[in-house]
Amino acid sequence: MADEFGLDAGILISPTRGAPRAAYARQVAMYLAHVGFALSFETIGRAFDRDRTTVSHACRVVEDSRDDEKLDRRLALLETMCAAFDEGHDGTSNVGV
Repeated sequence: MADEFGLDAGILISPTRGAPRAAYARQVAMYLAHVGFALSFETIGRAFDRDRTTVSHACRVVEDSRDDEKLDRRLALLETMCAAFDEGHDGTSNVGV
């Protein structure tokens, strides 16, 4: 996900919010973990060292931003990639959480 936003991967799990672009990339990563890999908010929160309510908020922010057609297409492609990865690993998630 960090690559999609031109960021270092470590920024996604940084304990601080960071720059707006980094914060949004983290929100998208949390959203994809939930939508693309069907992980719970609690599981995602532990992986990102965030509270489950933060993950829930991130998912709402990303979902609300899907009104932008270009972003919606980009997210749809990323969701498809997550689902294909997940299916290729016998239905279990291997996202390091």
